[in-house]
Amino acid sequence: MDIEKLYYRVKEALSSLDIGSIWPGFEPLAFALYDSEKCFFDGGYVEKTDEFCANTSIVYHGRQIAVWMVQEELDTAVLTSKLVHEMFHGYQTIRGWDCWPNELEALFKYSHSAQNLSVKLRENQILVSLLDRFDEAAYRELLSLRRLRSMRFPYEFAYESMVEEIEGSANYVEWQALKRLDSRAAQALEERMRAFVTDPRRLFPIRVACYFTGALMIHAMRAAGDYSFEPAERPAITPILMDVRPSSGDFPGKDRLLLQAERAVKEYRQATEAIVRAAVEKNNVVLEGPCELTFLNVYDARRLDDYLTSTYFLAYRDGGGDGMLHGDFVILMKDERTISRVYSWE
Repeated sequence: MDIEKLYYRVKEALSSLDIGSIWPGFEPLAFALYDSEKCFFDGGYVEKTDEFCANTSIVYHGRQIAVWMVQEELDTAVLTSKLVHEMFHGYQTIRGWDCWPNELEALFKYSHSAQNLSVKLRENQILVSLLDRFDEAAYRELLSLRRLRSMRFPYEFAYESMVEEIEGSANYVEWQALKRLDSRAAQALEERMRAFVTDPRRLFPIRVACYFTGALMIHAMRAAGDYSFEPAERPAITPILMDVRPSSGDFPGKDRLLLQAERAVKEYRQATEAIVRAAVEKNNVVLEGPCELTFLNVYDARRLDDYLTSTYFLAYRDGGGDGMLHGDFVILMKDERTISRVYSWE
């Protein structure tokens, strides 16, 4: 794939966007495209260093930029909107948003409670309905259900809300950019959001689902006139709940949604067990500890007892300094920060 030609197609698409109309104060950042061998940035090829890892926003030579790893053919409008997503993470960093979740902690502390997730499924049904038409009563039910979960499942709700704030806002900006670039592609994204957030099996890992629920929550709050682009402090999604009366916990389809959530939790654990068991039985050890886990791919990371999974990369620190492994891995942990052993999962 010619990443130079792709770079200039994206740059042209970006130039047609009035990004400030999507989110006041947000401006495009410089961006880089890279693959397994090359990296194209700011009009030329540059050395591909370990800084270029996954799709994100990084500081490169003193500049906050967006980076995207080109692995497959993407429509130019779709790729452009995804780069706008990563640029928005750079914007969040520049503006000092202070609501980033502790992802490594959450891997150990977030509980996949069927009770919590069944209520979230009802919330998601309401969010989808509000895509078509704003309804004050439905919106108030949504807020009261979220208030209920914030009281009954405080850690889980706080984690989800932070992901919704950080990733949901970036996904909202991506969605709105795509609307301006390709209305049919944006409609396809909306249909994907509808199907995704109302499917119990898609609630795992919960972080991924929060990309969409956060974007839909911002959409609903904007329709209600409750969302501020630049509040004095972050987060902006959760504080509105403090004056909301919590739900009693009764809602249409409660028993059915609980049963669906219980089944989904069980299936997710079984799938995680199969991944861990296969990697351990294969016994392709690529790193022996003890060493410090500094980062992994939190996007779709899983946990099973003392094991974690990471796709694409794993960052660690040992006596020799910082290290990086590329690939898919199952990690045996001694504690929440110490790696005992790393198995290749490929």
